[in-house]
Amino acid sequence: MAVRTLAQRLKNSGRRYILWVLAGALLCFGIAHSHNIEDRVLVHAMGIDRAADGYEVSLQVFRSSGAGGDIPIDISRSNVQLIKVRADTVSQALDRCSAKLGRDVFLGHLQTICFGRDVSFERPQELFSFAVRDRSVYLGVELCLAQEKASDIIMTEMKRGSLSSENLRKALDENVKNGRTVECTLLDFLADIKSPMFEAIPVAALSQEGSGENKEPVIDITGTALISGGRVSEYLSPEQSFGLSLLRDEGRSFAAVVGSDGRSYDVRFENADVSRRLCIENGRLVFNVDIDLSAAVSLDIRHSDVLKQEHLSDHLETQLRSAWRQSVQSGCDAVGVWRFVRRKYPKVYLEYEDDIERLISSTKLCLDIECSIE
Repeated sequence: MAVRTLAQRLKNSGRRYILWVLAGALLCFGIAHSHNIEDRVLVHAMGIDRAADGYEVSLQVFRSSGAGGDIPIDISRSNVQLIKVRADTVSQALDRCSAKLGRDVFLGHLQTICFGRDVSFERPQELFSFAVRDRSVYLGVELCLAQEKASDIIMTEMKRGSLSSENLRKALDENVKNGRTVECTLLDFLADIKSPMFEAIPVAALSQEGSGENKEPVIDITGTALISGGRVSEYLSPEQSFGLSLLRDEGRSFAAVVGSDGRSYDVRFENADVSRRLCIENGRLVFNVDIDLSAAVSLDIRHSDVLKQEHLSDHLETQLRSAWRQSVQSGCDAVGVWRFVRRKYPKVYLEYEDDIERLISSTKLCLDIECSIE
């Protein structure tokens, strides 16, 4: 019995020894293969355009060792590099960027991805494989569609010490907050890979401001593009985009020009409270949207009868119905009605799963808008 106990103890000791050796080896391996920040280039913005031989990927990267020593980092100078590479796939293009720069391309700091208008989203697995395989990529990365080429925006050098990636991100955030477009993130696209490819994405354009020596490039958000079946099917103006954002329960404020009695008035819609529900009435799907919001107007008309609450409600209803109509007619359910159907009426969804556009096109929109003047 004593011999058996001693043998068992030796066996357990041997196991612990092996485990300690393996743990030490893994630790040393991890240290040996850890990435030093100076061995990486940090990508802030990415542009993806379609090319005859695959994809053209443009990157705005930050080289951490550009300033060197104790010198403060100046992100507007030598530590920023613009690079463009062509390859069969986006993942291959990123690998070529690493080889070209002699450093690992790190996407953990990626803020925005801009797509050229010719890019197809019909094969999202191929397009976004680089993000799926790289766990450092933040799923909240903002996406946008260039009015022309994505590289025109990403490869542009801004004046006054700013970067196009910084300007693009700020422009997207500001326009989403003010209802001129809707937010679209990497997670939104990845979530739709196995679902109907209905998405709405902000549209960015590059313009020039000023004249002569003071002329400089400016990034504008011009509205929203609707994507159906992996292709851009329609464009919405900023006014229609606000209507869409309310239908999606995302919009909260928007500055508009409202006409009444032959005059135009500046109005800011604020504090939108949206309630949405789907039901079936007489065998037809009905999408009900109740909106309660306020409108800030100028002092000279606040207590007059020139601009009434009915005018403001009618103006809003026009924008909402226009956004709904464009979304339905283009075959894109940008409002996301299909999600309501799948959740509340799963049998109906399964029946029309292969022809969801026809189901959405027959859905009736009912609006109840209450707008108070402050």
